Amino acid sequence: MYYYNIHDIIKVKSEIDLQELEYFKSKEFIDPDITLSVTSFSTDPDMAKLRTKRKLITDNLKDGSVSYDIKYTEHFGRSGAQFQIKIASNKIGILVNELISKSKHVTYVNLIEPILRFLFLAKGYVLLHSACMSTPNGIGFFLSAPPDTGKTTTVIKCVKKGFSFLSDDMTIIRLPNEGICFPKSMTISAHTYKTAIEAQTSEVNEAEYTDSNDKRGMKIRSLVHSKTGRSLMHKLAEKNVPIFTINTIGQTKIKPPKYHIRDIIKEAKIQQKTLISSLFFLEKAEEGVEEVKKIDSDDALKRAIDNSDDAFLFPPYSDLIKHIKIEGKSAYDLLENEKKMVKELLSGIECYVLKSGGRKWTDMILHRFNS
Repeated sequence: MYYYNIHDIIKVKSEIDLQELEYFKSKEFIDPDITLSVTSFSTDPDMAKLRTKRKLITDNLKDGSVSYDIKYTEHFGRSGAQFQIKIASNKIGILVNELISKSKHVTYVNLIEPILRFLFLAKGYVLLHSACMSTPNGIGFFLSAPPDTGKTTTVIKCVKKGFSFLSDDMTIIRLPNEGICFPKSMTISAHTYKTAIEAQTSEVNEAEYTDSNDKRGMKIRSLVHSKTGRSLMHKLAEKNVPIFTINTIGQTKIKPPKYHIRDIIKEAKIQQKTLISSLFFLEKAEEGVEEVKKIDSDDALKRAIDNSDDAFLFPPYSDLIKHIKIEGKSAYDLLENEKKMVKELLSGIECYVLKSGGRKWTDMILHRFNS
């Protein structure tokens, strides 16, 4: 068993070693908030049969009940991807079959992290899709951007300049303006590949560069797990295909290029908490354009929420979200609370859009804090 204690807010007990939660590994504890188990559904008549389409089963879901199960299965029955979510007030049990367990990335991204988002909300925190760093002078800030814009590249460059790292993809927020670290491994996309290699090779001799940091291997994996690859999967998800099974098998065969910040920059400083002063939205522009635009909290809220909702576009969460209820609050109630909390946060900090035609966001950020 593996145990993860996320800042004493949420505790996860898992039969699968979850790479994204490596930073939070802890000693054994009792009473976890999330329990992840691997099981077979071969004796479950609902799950064993072959089907003509994906199926979400909520037969035991009753109005007002705080304890219920949600099952998910696809065309191939027990030969495909299957899972079950057992909800009992604020305790969540997630059971996956052996096929899903072979892809730790799918298990975490498509099952654990969306549930974490709702549990954090139920406990008064927000798990926001954003990077978080702190300047050498201790000024905290967020970076937010659509997938594959250049956020991770910007984070790596800022850390090389001496900024402290809190997160690259998700940040825990406690009102009024505290950012709490969530330093999971980063996915190195195709356009980040060069920056990551440069950051690594500046510290090691090229002759010592081993297969674990193989340039060609990283580039191939990055291309497969790029925005183009995800867009293809989203299009497939609109069709009547066993999309969860396809995604699981694909990511088992070609593992996503996951690297911790210290795999890339050995001296990277990881900071537990920071007070947030500003949020920068990174935006691509035409070549030669460099523009800093201050925006109001309403505009910032829409951008921040849009960037956070990506996890819910991929099946089965587009359907599953309708049935999630934690401590008597529906997923929609919790997401409405999330909007209110994020708006309160944004109302107390400065929000900017950084437009760059040459991916020069790092220079713009450095100038902002040095001016």
